[in-house]
Amino acid sequence: MAEKEKKVTSIPKWIGKHPFLPGEKKAAVITKEMELSTLYGFLGTQVESQIFISTDKVTLSDWTLPPGAQIDPPGLHNYGDEVYYFIEGDPVAFNPEKGEVYQLHAGDSLLIPQGTRHQIFNFTDKKIHAISVVAPRIWVEDAVGTRIPPVRNPKFYTGTQGAQ
Repeated sequence: MAEKEKKVTSIPKWIGKHPFLPGEKKAAVITKEMELSTLYGFLGTQVESQIFISTDKVTLSDWTLPPGAQIDPPGLHNYGDEVYYFIEGDPVAFNPEKGEVYQLHAGDSLLIPQGTRHQIFNFTDKKIHAISVVAPRIWVEDAVGTRIPPVRNPKFYTGTQGAQ
């Protein structure tokens, strides 16, 4: 009998399985030692993220955006809503499809509905620190949300006055 071919996937092994496999979930304290460190974005502009939990129903992480940095490429989650809670900093959130711009501050939250493109900019000299939750899923069996198709008729952020 010939060996079955292995399915090649772009899903990192931890997605949907941290700290437990879906059928093995139980109440647990997630300690600093259990966090997974990941990078998002293009080489040279990557943002570090700490993954606390990634199950079949929710992903919880935190991330830091240094002064002058931005999240690039714009995020897009086709399988769940995302919520940011900003612990530190004064981020600017931007939707490159619609040109919508939001100025946020520490203590604010941002709801990003499923299928909405989003990008965060840090125009200040202080870091941005945020918690991110995606539910019900950041992933599916054969794709992950960072494969982002091109924006049709993109808007470009041009400063605090908005987008053009």
